[in-house]
Amino acid sequence: MSTKTERFNIVKKMENDVGLGKWDELDIYFTDDFKYRVANTSERHGVKGLRAYMLWQNTLVQWKGHDIHLITEQENALVVEVTSFFHRLADEKDISIPCTDIYRFRGTQIYDWRVYADISWFDKA
Repeated sequence: MSTKTERFNIVKKMENDVGLGKWDELDIYFTDDFKYRVANTSERHGVKGLRAYMLWQNTLVQWKGHDIHLITEQENALVVEVTSFFHRLADEKDISIPCTDIYRFRGTQIYDWRVYADISWFDKA
């Protein structure tokens, strides 16, 4: 089974590919029943749902990267705590948001990705 480093490397590559909009190449990272949820938004399903969320987010903010504070693994879950940096489009202001991502794996594929963050900052101007 994957080690923490292997899972983290999968996540890093997947997030890079998401950032580049490689929608047709993302299936390798996710199970057929993959679910994605950010904060209090509705749960999204599959790469199509992930893409829909990202396109919506990109209408409000541009992601500028993150600082990683903690990486830990428990059973088949990888937990990553970060501060994410965004440029808010409404007022051209740079914002930072603390965030915890939980990735649940089956083998080397993600079947559930939860993002715990206060995204209300995306549209506060």
